[in-house]
Formats: sequence, C-alpha cells, structure tokens
Amino acid sequence: MSQNRQILDDIAKFVQEIVNAETAVVVLAESEGEFVYFAAAVGKYAEAIVDKRNTSANSGLCGVAFQGKVPVLVCKTEGDSRVRQDYAKAMGIKTALAVPVIYEDKLLGALMALNRTDGSEFDEEAEKVLAGYAAEVGPVVLQFCIS
Repeated sequence: MSQNRQILDDIAKFVQEIVNAETAVVVLAESEGEFVYFAAAVGKYAEAIVDKRNTSANSGLCGVAFQGKVPVLVCKTEGDSRVRQDYAKAMGIKTALAVPVIYEDKLLGALMALNRTDGSEFDEEAEKVLAGYAAEVGPVVLQFCIS
C-alpha cells in the first residue's frame, strides 16, 4: 500500500471511530467537484466503494454535499432523494452523513459515514463532530486533489 493511500485510509478509520460508523469513506473532488472519486474506505462496504468514480450529479449523497458545500445529514435513507436508493437498498444503508472538505474556499472532497455500528441514526452531534474533523484535515486532503 502506498503511503498516500495509507494517509487516506487513516483518515477514513478516524472518521469511523469518531462517529461510530459501520463504513467510512474519504471522497475526493475531481474537476472542481464535477466528479467524485471514492479514494479510501474502511468498514463493512469498503471493498464495494473504494476506487469508484462517478459524476457528482449521479453520486447521491456526496454529490449533494459537493453541490451545496454543506453537510448532508440523512437520518433515514429510505425514500430520501439525496441518497441513491439503489445503493442504499443493496447495501442496507439506513442512515448516512456526508460533510464536504473545504480548504481556503476550495472544495477538496467529502468525508462520508454510512450506518452506525450500534444501529442508531446519525444526528446533529455526529454532523458537528464530522464537520470539525473535515475542517481539520483540509490541508492534508489538499495534497491528493486533482483539479
């Protein structure tokens, strides 16, 4: 594993810990947020998610976070248009959270958490914790961005 991938994996692991997530993902913004790249993931769905790319418009939760440049908290994914229902159903995602990573007014990516290990829903406190961490890791994530 490259050192770069290890740094992103470590960020994902920390996301998983601080919000008690079943799966945590580090998503990079490509072409100024036009595309999402799922650069690192840990947890239950990591293998199905990592190294995938999509347009922001078709990526669901991360695309919404990219577009609005604000955190997106989805307490219950079922029927929520901000979440790709096909992915949510296939992976059993019941609750999700995505927070954009912005540094010096530049969208770099997002930190995403899927399901809580204890089965509870993500809430405003988890959003606050994750948003604080996203602000903290901005300078680190900057080195991985392709624009």
